Amino acid sequence: MKGTYRDLVESFTNATGAELTIKSMISSKTVKFPAFLTNISQDFKSTWTSENVFGRMDPLVSFQNTARTVQVAFNVPAASVNEAKQNQAKFSTLSQMLYPAYFDSTGMTAIPADSAQGIESVTVQEGEGSKTMAKSPLVRVKFGNLIRAQDGSEGLLGWIDGISFKPTLTLGMFTEGGGNFYAKNFELSFTLNVLHEDDVGVDSATGEWLGGNNRFPF
Repeated sequence: MKGTYRDLVESFTNATGAELTIKSMISSKTVKFPAFLTNISQDFKSTWTSENVFGRMDPLVSFQNTARTVQVAFNVPAASVNEAKQNQAKFSTLSQMLYPAYFDSTGMTAIPADSAQGIESVTVQEGEGSKTMAKSPLVRVKFGNLIRAQDGSEGLLGWIDGISFKPTLTLGMFTEGGGNFYAKNFELSFTLNVLHEDDVGVDSATGEWLGGNNRFPF
């Protein structure tokens, strides 16, 4: 009979689907955490421009856009030093998802041809190890029906502008000597800035919702 802490957590997440998944759109690496949530919230902020006109009580306003953000905070506990190591390895993978992809641009700087000046195209050799950013660090985040893409098949697309890693010091640390410490529990929190993949709004002709399904944002 299964009875360890990890077995109980796996049984819970398998039975309820209470698992938070973050996937890198660059590397396709995925990290999964049991959803011991301490906070989950969504904000929708509309931006309008306004102009005051002489003799008019109300300003002239024009809609620009509506931005959506999702805030998540959760605990990551461990019952043993091995689990604590695995949890910190997951955090390492997650933190690496905030960095972009590069390609080696050494020797790839091109000066275009100019026929009028009689100049042929040339490639200028750059310094060793020169890198050029190739991809931005977008991610997909999924948690049940609360955080997911509109078709429900995958996570919600966006970018994370920062992650907070906060060990619960009152619970202490696992140690292995040599100055190596592993948190028995730490809280992670981040904000996902959502990128809308569908046209979001109302069809002016029919009055029907255009955002993929009427369950938006869930």
